[in-house]
Amino acid sequence: MKHNENKIIAGIGVIVLVLIFVALSPFITIWSLNTLFYTPIPINIWTYLATLWLTGLIAGSGVRSK
Repeated sequence: MKHNENKIIAGIGVIVLVLIFVALSPFITIWSLNTLFYTPIPINIWTYLATLWLTGLIAGSGVRSK
């Protein structure tokens, strides 16, 4: 039983890390654009959502179904 419990905890840990990455990636994207190109893009909820949407559109275009 101990081995199965470790797999479950590891699986939950991976899911939590992926969710944290998805939540932080728009902030990191806006920060990197501001740093690299000296743009005055504000970091707020609207730019966060716009970046999340744009990332989803770009990443989603690479997904193929059989």
